[in-house]
Amino acid sequence: MLRLLILAAVSSLAAGMKQIEANPEAKRLYDDLLSNYNRLIRPVPNNTDTLTVYLRLKMSQLLEMNLKNQVMTTNLWVEQKWVDYKLRWDPEEYGGVEMLYVPSEHIWLPDIVLYNKYVITF
Repeated sequence: MLRLLILAAVSSLAAGMKQIEANPEAKRLYDDLLSNYNRLIRPVPNNTDTLTVYLRLKMSQLLEMNLKNQVMTTNLWVEQKWVDYKLRWDPEEYGGVEMLYVPSEHIWLPDIVLYNKYVITF
């Protein structure tokens, strides 16, 4: 009897729910922005133009200080900022959409490498 009651409650909840749809204007914007976007090409209008990337490191934890070996073990937050001219739009043309989430694997990312590092193997 209890199983039947739970099934009836779930069925009635599902029947009363409306289907939630994503914003069609945001989807159209996403498709328009990324349709001809190549994440392997540096986002500058002219190949000779420079692209300024701002880098910010914020230490979240100091885990260990080894003075003898001069090694400091930390956890850092890395923030990178740049302007990608290919990812601009007029919000009025897209139903007022002013902000859009795009996964990082779909856009150009700067190659940042830490050269002075100490590798710890676990």
